[in-house]
Formats: sequence, structure tokens, C-alpha cells
Amino acid sequence: MKLLAKTSLYYLILSIPILILSGFICYHIITAEVNDSNNELLKNRIVVVENYLKENDTVALNLITKSKEAQIGNTLKKQYVNGVKTKYSDTLILDKKENELAVNRMISSLVTIRNNNYQIKIWRSTIEYDELFDGIFYLLLVILCCLFLISMFVNFWVSKTLWKPFYLTVASLKRFRANDNQIPAFAKTSIKEFGELNNSLNAMMDKMIVDYNSQKKFTENASHEIQTPLAVIKSKIDLLIQSKNLQENEVKLIFAIDDACSKLIRLNKSLLLLTKIENRYFKTTEMVSFENIVDSSLVFFEDHIDANKIEITKNIESDFCVLMNPDLCLILVNNLLQNAIRHNSKGGKIEILMEKNKFVISNLGKNKPIDNQLFERFQKNTDSHESLGLGLSIAKEIAEVNGLSLDYLFSDGKHSFILSLAKNIDSK
Repeated sequence: MKLLAKTSLYYLILSIPILILSGFICYHIITAEVNDSNNELLKNRIVVVENYLKENDTVALNLITKSKEAQIGNTLKKQYVNGVKTKYSDTLILDKKENELAVNRMISSLVTIRNNNYQIKIWRSTIEYDELFDGIFYLLLVILCCLFLISMFVNFWVSKTLWKPFYLTVASLKRFRANDNQIPAFAKTSIKEFGELNNSLNAMMDKMIVDYNSQKKFTENASHEIQTPLAVIKSKIDLLIQSKNLQENEVKLIFAIDDACSKLIRLNKSLLLLTKIENRYFKTTEMVSFENIVDSSLVFFEDHIDANKIEITKNIESDFCVLMNPDLCLILVNNLLQNAIRHNSKGGKIEILMEKNKFVISNLGKNKPIDNQLFERFQKNTDSHESLGLGLSIAKEIAEVNGLSLDYLFSDGKHSFILSLAKNIDSK
């Protein structure tokens, strides 16, 4: 969820209790004001009726009582010290038009005129409190909906205007590669925070380019310096092997040294390849056909396949094509196929499945799943001295760099490596 959307969501969530509290306060203020207004009006009517009684205006009194909004009667109750006792209350009176009980505000007052005690009751209809509550509730609901719509509009507007420099910066960061030796030009902005962000990113990327070039230079120099003495050692060992004065135990030692030297040479090349892959050294990309790559790899490993009497089964429903560097694709397929041959049983079987969005290499082998760290560097799941424990790591790295997903599955006694298009990966 975007920052603006999340912020607006919090505002809306916080506005709900605020609106409820506001509705509660509004309800009580309105009811209090209505009651005060009714009380004042009823009090004025009491004064009018009292004047009619003093003037003995029977016509006016009859009109008031016939209106069904007042009741005047004699009472035996004594007057209080102040001469008048007034009481306000709410009561339910039948509304003949609506045929239901309606809320009325009533005043009841005791007055004494010419030694006669009168009880005067006057009432008038008032607001329906349940209707008032419903009205306020629906009004707040409408306000909340309006706030939501306004929030969406504001989010869209702010995202397109105020946050535009930020999104342009993010887009530039996605395209940035240290091996390009070029810092992207960020859009100019009048917002101070975005300006500081761009300045910090410029400084950071400048340092990244310097560090990358230093690391690249060190790696290339180290690889070259290591490769040279290894090549010298290898040539000297070859000369020693050709010597005729060696004893049997000396020959064994020389062969062990030769094997260790060959392993160091392969290790040096593999680590250098991993470094190049991680640093996006291979830039050239084209639509590569895995069907053609597999055919080339099978020809390359034909002697190993024949020597181990491995049966190859290909099931190609559709060519698996990916936009990537063809050299890396060949290394990827070679490593997976070499792994399937090396970990296979003699006289075993390798199945190659190819679909439009999936490429699978399966092989027989140990009847148990491989350790879940098989893609980690120097993790060896075989006793073969030829394995460096880097083949699957290189394959995994190539897959991730090119927006592919490499997964392992053990089922029905088969070890399967599944290559598929990864989701939500920005490979370029």
C-alpha cells in the first residue's frame, strides 16, 4: 500500500470516533436547544392563560382548551411561597392524524387567582428523538463517504503533482547500474525533503560507482595474478609427470597436486564468473531459445552421458524463450545438466521438460531430497572430488539476474530443477 493511501486510511479510521463523538455532542446540543425553546414558548403561553383567567375571558379560555393543547382545571392544592409552581416534562399524546403516540413537551403550573387555585397544563409537539438520532447518524455516514471520496481524489492529485519528483527518483534508481559508471539525473524539485533525498542518493551512487570500480579492478587483478602462478604450477607438474625417473608414490603425489591445481583453476574461474554475474557484467541480451541451448549442451556432455549409460528423454511442448545473455544461458543449462549427470546413478535417466513458461531437468539419484541449502556456495551434496559446490550457486545467480526462478523439487524418486519466469522481479 502506498504511503499516501495508508496515511489517508489512518485519517479515515481516526475520523470515525471523532464523527461519533461529534454526533453525540450535536444530538445533546440540539435536544437541549429545542427543550429550552419549547420551555420558553410554553412559559409564555402560561402567562397568556393566566392573564385570561385574571380577566375572566371565558371565550379565549374555551378556544385554548378546545384546541387540545391546554388543560385548565380547579385544584385544591395550596400555592407555594412564590405564588406559582411550574414543572416541565415530556409526555406521550396520541396523534390522531398519524394514529400513534407522539412526544410532547408539557408545562404544568399551579396559579392562584381571586382565591381560586387552578392547575394549568399546556403542551406542544416536539421533535422525535429517534428520528433526530437517525438523521444525525445518516448525515455522519454521508460525511464519512464524502471524506472517503475526497481522500481518494486528494491522493490522486497529490500523487500526480507533489509526489511526482519522488516517483521519478524511484524510476531512476531502478534503472541505475554501477557498472554503467553514470549517475542518473534526478528531476528538479522545489520540495526540500525530495531535494535532500536526491542529494543523498547522488552522493551514495557516486560512492557505489567508485567502490564497484575498485572491487572490479581488484577482482580482475587478483584473478589474473592467481591464474598466472597456477598456470605455471600446472605446466611444471605436466613436465614432472613426463619424467621417467619417478617412483610410484611420487607419481601419486604429483597427480594429487595436479588435481588440486586443476581444482584451484576451476574455482578461480567460477568465483570470477559469480562476481561478474552479480555486478551485471553481461549486458548484451537477446531472445534465447532454450531448445537450441539444450541441444548444444547435450552434444557437449555426450561422452559423459554415454560413459554413465544415462538415458535422455526430452518432452518439448513449446520452446522456452527468455530475454537474456546467450553465454549466461549456456552456462546455466550446462550447470543444470552437469549436475543431473553427476548426481545420477549409472544407467539412470534424465528427463527434460520444456513448456512456454517452464523448463525442468529431472534425474534419478539418491532416494531422498537434497539439503535445502543446495543453492548456497560451497554446499556439496556429493562425494565427487570434481564438484566445487558452485555450479548450482552460479545457476541460481544467473536465474535471478535474468528475472527467472530456479526451484528444487523431489518427487517419486526424481530430483527436479524447475526454471520458470519469476514474478515481481525487475531483472533489468
